[in-house]
Amino acid sequence: MKKVLITGGAGFIAPHIAEACLKKNWKVVCVDTKKVKNKIKNKKIKYLTKNLLKLSKKDLKNIDFVAHMAFVTNIPYTIKRPISSTYDNIDMTARFLNMCTKANIKKFVFPSTASLYGNNPIPWKESMLGDPMEPYSWQKLSCEYLCSMWSTRYNLKTSIFRLYQVYGENQRDDSAIYKFIKLKKNNKPITLTGTADKSSFKTGRRDFIYVKDIANAFIANFLSKKTGFGEIINVGTGKMTSMQEVANIIGGKVKFIPKRDYEVAAHKADMTRSSNMMKWKPKSNFKKWLKNFVKNIDDK
Repeated sequence: MKKVLITGGAGFIAPHIAEACLKKNWKVVCVDTKKVKNKIKNKKIKYLTKNLLKLSKKDLKNIDFVAHMAFVTNIPYTIKRPISSTYDNIDMTARFLNMCTKANIKKFVFPSTASLYGNNPIPWKESMLGDPMEPYSWQKLSCEYLCSMWSTRYNLKTSIFRLYQVYGENQRDDSAIYKFIKLKKNNKPITLTGTADKSSFKTGRRDFIYVKDIANAFIANFLSKKTGFGEIINVGTGKMTSMQEVANIIGGKVKFIPKRDYEVAAHKADMTRSSNMMKWKPKSNFKKWLKNFVKNIDDK
């Protein structure tokens, strides 16, 4: 039986990874400094409320796979606090990689971000040079290098996901969908940023990827013999939806506000590598999910 350690266990994506692992009948350990609000009731899952750097040898014993989800993820926060967030994110990741090496972890998967592609032309390919436009993306890129180097230097099998626009149940309150729905509930206009993109689209276009599809990508990566060599893999859909379409599905009035300087006009994943290396493809349809989600909220 496999055993998985998930850091950032109280976050958005981690509970879905835990759920996917439990469906495989694996054991799961979730660790976070915060208490998990909606704990999964299953004998095979254990919750640790502690700093991951305080994990003991016993905590890491017999762990096969690690999903390192703990990270300061809010872009505006990292812009305001570039030094402290850099220390928190990069120092933590380096020290935790070292702990996992000593514990003989079989594979360490790190979720990076597609935002570090910056102004590269779409579709974004893993071979492109990073172009981070704010501290968060730069920190993720730096940790990518850490993971890749750790794999070659210290023989810890690592793999890197570049996640695109994540949506789904339990989403963070700083996500666009959460904010849009909250604005509608409060009878306020949904705020959209315009784009200077030379196309017919007035708003940015995003590659939306369902959180449960991401969870299944982690499972596929853990089990793949082709991963674990510090490689970078896009985890998106290769399809785009404009933010105007998102606002229209949610409903309500729309108000345009100035574009933030770290936002790009469009992002779209090249999905060749994810299919070849993990035999994984996303299954969910974003617009269909969003329509059902909005309908369920309106019916309550």
